[in-house]
Amino acid sequence: MFIVSEIHPFLDGNGRIARVMMNVELAKAKQSKIIVPTVYRDDYLGALRRLTRQQDPTAFIRMLTRLHEFSATIVGENIHEMQTLLENSNTFLEHTEGKLRIVS
Repeated sequence: MFIVSEIHPFLDGNGRIARVMMNVELAKAKQSKIIVPTVYRDDYLGALRRLTRQQDPTAFIRMLTRLHEFSATIVGENIHEMQTLLENSNTFLEHTEGKLRIVS
């Protein structure tokens, strides 16, 4: 994921392609996919920047771990249940409007 984000081989969509590739690998390993909520976008980008500029993977690994744990909680019988979980987790808020919450 980081390599595609870092190298930027495409004119557009590098981040999306990187996340799709990451989630394909997670799905193959029978792991929960990772959702990057709007409210957590700045943390996500900051961790990527730190890895790029300081070669420090600590924040990147911590961020992906937290998102993986969060994403595993988004389970429901139908799309309406899952949307409610996402809304209650502040997923769709901007980072200035709230913090990511893990709810079950």
